[in-house]
Amino acid sequence: MVTPGLSAWEIPELTGPHLRLRHLAPDDAAALLDTVDDEVWRWKLAPRPHSVAEMRQVVVDHLIGDPRRQRGFLAIRLEDESVLGSTTLYEYEPYHQRVEMGWTWLRRSAWGQGLNEEMKYLLLEYCFNELGLKRVAWRLDSLNHRSRGALERMGFQYEGKLRSHQRRPDGSRRDSLYYSLLLAEWPECRERLLALIRQRSHPRQNG
Repeated sequence: MVTPGLSAWEIPELTGPHLRLRHLAPDDAAALLDTVDDEVWRWKLAPRPHSVAEMRQVVVDHLIGDPRRQRGFLAIRLEDESVLGSTTLYEYEPYHQRVEMGWTWLRRSAWGQGLNEEMKYLLLEYCFNELGLKRVAWRLDSLNHRSRGALERMGFQYEGKLRSHQRRPDGSRRDSLYYSLLLAEWPECRERLLALIRQRSHPRQNG
């Protein structure tokens, strides 16, 4: 439910069985920096940050952006309150009832535990049920086979390729693949995500 006095786009803290999402702030840069390495950052459209100041700039430039159209989130594990990564809603178009989701990552020790699915579940539930959206889209690098497989496993629909769409940090051109989920597809996808969360989640291993 939306907190009284707030618009739906303000988006309250979202909590699932294993993590919570809260609004991202520049002061979260130090905690976020600890979640990235070369592999985690491999497909991002900005150079990997190596200092708190550089991560703060990434947060300001890419993850927060225009608050009328963009919301960045910090992903926090409920078990120990550790910061796991981030995800972002952007290109919010209330008139057209659509948004895009991206700039998503988890620290490598959190991979394969259903947490990516849980982040998407929490945001999609809110997008469709509270924001009243009809469409949520994702774009990704055509060479990012891991993320493509994850989206397809979760039931999102491939729409096509935008050739030479964006510039990578190394100067090369990337083709962007587009995926989407429509409101009519959400009930089936919702059950799929919940099943994946149950199947893939397990107690955090030490070390």
